[in-house]
Amino acid sequence: MKTGELVRELRLARGWSQNRLAFELTKESGTKIRREYISRRWESGEVEPSPFWLRHLSAVFGVPLAVGDPDVNRRQLLASLAATAITSTTASDTLLGAAPGPDAPLTNVDEFSASVPDIETALWTAGNVDDGSPVREVAELVVLAKRITKLQMDCEYTTLGPLLAPLITDLYRQALNGRPADRGVAWDALTQVASETSVAMRGRGHLAVAWSAAQAAESAAKKIDSRQGLAAGAYVRSQVLLARPGSLKAALDSAVRTAMLVGPDASTAPEIQTVGMLHLQASLVTATMGGSPHDHLGQAAEYAARLDRTSAEDPGTLVGNVSFGSANVALWNMTVAMEEADPERVLDLARELDPRSLPTVGRAAQYFVEVGRAASARDDHTTSVDALLRAEEIAPHLVRKMPTVQELVGHMMEKARRELTTGDLGDLASRVGVVAP
Repeated sequence: MKTGELVRELRLARGWSQNRLAFELTKESGTKIRREYISRRWESGEVEPSPFWLRHLSAVFGVPLAVGDPDVNRRQLLASLAATAITSTTASDTLLGAAPGPDAPLTNVDEFSASVPDIETALWTAGNVDDGSPVREVAELVVLAKRITKLQMDCEYTTLGPLLAPLITDLYRQALNGRPADRGVAWDALTQVASETSVAMRGRGHLAVAWSAAQAAESAAKKIDSRQGLAAGAYVRSQVLLARPGSLKAALDSAVRTAMLVGPDASTAPEIQTVGMLHLQASLVTATMGGSPHDHLGQAAEYAARLDRTSAEDPGTLVGNVSFGSANVALWNMTVAMEEADPERVLDLARELDPRSLPTVGRAAQYFVEVGRAASARDDHTTSVDALLRAEEIAPHLVRKMPTVQELVGHMMEKARRELTTGDLGDLASRVGVVAP
């Protein structure tokens, strides 16, 4: 393996873009280096890094300088580095106290936000780039796509963000120009990755990028006539529309139309999961519009029951929504009840649902957010603050960006007793950006 290939492997192992590596090298060495030099000179194999840059590459990657020696078994080195990857926490682990607390550093936010321009460019260019880097094999991309889903479920944004742009670009390249046998696999993986990208972007407040990702997911699904892919794309598109004032009808139409298209013949687990999520989304949009959501909630519950009974997995696809199930349906019932201004029902439902049964960290945090909203609606601000702090403990960087949390905290800052506003609530308000720290 040439040094340029190793530089690329080490960069991708850390989820860094070429821009990120250029930044780290400039900071470490005190000498400006551009992304184009890394891509066109080193990673393309045109030139070998000089001893000066080898020393600083060693420092930023945290590998011994001797890695530049051609006698070093670099594959073995990369394998050992990969073995040090951090395992994501589960929702159950987090609820039992393994999560970072409210004072967790904001590195998570900065790392993810810094990746957004590269991700947006990857979606816009759709693989049509000339950075001199070779395209990774489809098998490697599929493994990474599965990891993306896990990272998104666990709200591991600091790791997730930097991985997305190079993965999206390579998936497009394989889907458009790869071996014929690999193209369908690449489109399928791109559908899932783009859907997860949309969810992450919407949760972080980057709605324009979330919209681009949702469109990419739907377009990729159409290339291979993926029914679950169409449902997954419609779900994330409806979510983005729900966040935009004046787009509620479009959000509802997106969810309902695709559920009606895919639902009648849904038989595999991925199809049932994605159609079930469409009905949950439709229930929330309907409640937000002032209508009755209960038909959609009932249909979602039926799909969850079918999922419990089916073993019809589809090994030919990555697309699906493994968070869908009976526990998640119960949580969405809480959210919908809150939209219907029925806090008593929210609290009743909360007593029946064990948050440890929820499938993801984000869903577990949402449970406590809904409890907090309901308690505040009953003017029980102490319970509300306690619930929000618990949600923040589970998924700090997700919860701090939630518009519902920001709105709720701002409301309580106006209404709650002074000892709350100058204590836990005041501290929370500064962390979610309601008041200056």
